[in-house]
Amino acid sequence: MELKVFKDTLAAYGGRWEGRQELPVETEILIPDYLPAVFKIVKCRVEPILLQNRVAGARWQCEGFLRCTVYYQSDEPGCRLYRVEQKFAFEKSVELPAGSYAEGPAQTWGELEYCNCRAVSEHRIDLRGAYILCGAVLARRECELLTSLADCGIEQRARTLRGMQRVAAEEKTLTASAVLPMPEAGATVLEIGGHFALGEASLQTGQASVQGVLQVQVCCQPAGEEQLTVRTKEIPVQQTVDLPGVTAEDTCVAWGEIQACTLAAPDAGEEGALSLGWKLHVEVWRETACTVVADAYSTLYQTQTVQTACKLLNKTADLAERVSVVLQDELPDPELTVTGCFVTLGKAVPMAVQDAGAAAQFCLCGKGTAHVLCADARGEVTCFDKNFTWRPEGVWQGAAPDACACVSAAVTRVSSSKNGAQLQVELEIGVSGLLLQAHTGEALCEVELGEAYERPADAPALYLYYAAAGERVFDIAKRYHARAKDLAAANRLPCDGGAAQDCIAQAACLLIPAAQ
Repeated sequence: MELKVFKDTLAAYGGRWEGRQELPVETEILIPDYLPAVFKIVKCRVEPILLQNRVAGARWQCEGFLRCTVYYQSDEPGCRLYRVEQKFAFEKSVELPAGSYAEGPAQTWGELEYCNCRAVSEHRIDLRGAYILCGAVLARRECELLTSLADCGIEQRARTLRGMQRVAAEEKTLTASAVLPMPEAGATVLEIGGHFALGEASLQTGQASVQGVLQVQVCCQPAGEEQLTVRTKEIPVQQTVDLPGVTAEDTCVAWGEIQACTLAAPDAGEEGALSLGWKLHVEVWRETACTVVADAYSTLYQTQTVQTACKLLNKTADLAERVSVVLQDELPDPELTVTGCFVTLGKAVPMAVQDAGAAAQFCLCGKGTAHVLCADARGEVTCFDKNFTWRPEGVWQGAAPDACACVSAAVTRVSSSKNGAQLQVELEIGVSGLLLQAHTGEALCEVELGEAYERPADAPALYLYYAAAGERVFDIAKRYHARAKDLAAANRLPCDGGAAQDCIAQAACLLIPAAQ
C-alpha cells in the first residue's frame, strides 16, 4: 500500500523589498525676458513626477522628472513674488534581489536630501541638490503545501488558510480641463495644484470604474498686496480602467494625484482655460482560501512530517478619515506678516510603536513640511520651514514589517496666521485606502512513512486517558496511534461532517480504542 499525497502551490506573502535611489539635481534656470531680474531667492522646492513606474520580473523601472520650482523677489519695492520652474529628467532601473514579485507599479515616496540654490546673475539661477526616491515592492513566496492524504492508515487534521492577494494594479495618466476666471491684471500666479477626492470605486468583470473630483487650487498674489489668495475649482471625473481577470466580488482601492497644471487666457480677467494632467492608481485585492493539512500521522506506520510557515495578507482596516495638524512656533520677529503657506506632504508608512511594552505594535506615520512665507516692514519675504509628523488614528498589534499600507494622503485645507509673535498653521489631511497585515499559518509540506508499528497480541484494546479542558482530540488520538473518529465515537463526542470536535470542552476521562 502506498500513501497518496496531494499538493498545491500557494502564493504567500514574502515581505516587502524597499530601496532608496538618489536622484541628483544639477541644472541652471534661466529667467525669461518677461520676468524681472532676481534680487533674492525666497524658496526652492523639488518634487518628483513619475511618468513610468513598473515592476516586471525582478526589475523595477521608473522614469520621470524632478520639478524644480524657485520663488524669488526682484529689486522692485513691495512683497511681490515671482515663480520659475525647471524640469530635470531622470531614469532608474533597479535589479531586485532574487525572488518573485508582484507585477505592476511600485509604491513610491521620498524626501529632499539637500538643495543649494543661488543666483549666479540677475537672470540665471544655479541649482544643485539631491532627492531620495524610495520604492516598495511586494514579494511573493511560493509555498508547496499538502492539501490531502489518503491510505496507509493516515489520519489528518485540516485547516483553512485565508488571505488577500493583489490580482491587479494599474496606473493611468489622464488629462482634464475646465474654465476658470483669470486673476486680476498685475496678479502673479505662484502655484496651481490640488488633489483627487475619491467618490466611488466599483468593479465589474474585467473593469474598474472610478468616480471622483479633482479639487484644484490656484494660488496667486494680487498686485500691490502681501497676502496670497487661493481660488478653487472642482472638476468631476469618471474613468474606466481595463483590468483583465478581476470580478465584481473583489476589493478595489483607488487614488489619484495631480501632476501638472496650466492656466491660459488671452486677457486678464477673462475666462481662462485650465488644463491639468493627473494620474489614477487602481489596485484590486481578492480574498482567497486554501484548505491544507495542518498535521498528520499514520495508525500503522511511524510518521515523519515537515511543517512550514505560510504568511498571508489579511485586511486590518479600511481607512477613510481627516487628520488635523496644528503647528505653532515663535516668529523670529514679531513684526513679520504671514502671507501664505505651501505644504510638502510625505507618505504614511507603518512604524513600530516604541512604548508598546512586550507586545509588538505599529501605527501609520508620515512626515511633512510647511513652507511659511513671511514679509517684513521693508517688503522682504522670507520662507520658514516647519517640519511635522502626522498619523491617522489607530494602533494595531503586530510587527511593522508585516504591515502593507495601500494608502493615499493629500492636504485638503491649509491656513496660516499669527497671534502676536506666535505663528500658527492649521492643516487638514485626507487619508483613504486599505491597511493589510500578514498573519502566519502552519501547514505540512512533507510527510514520510517509516517502519510499521509492532502490536503485541496481548496489547490492550482500550486505554484510559484523563484529558484536560482545551486539549485537541486529534492530538490525543495521535499520541496513541488511534483513529480520531473512533475516539470520538467511543466517548460520544460531537462530530461535524464526520470529523471529531476540535477541542475537549472540559476535563474528562476518555476511552481510547486501539486502532485495528
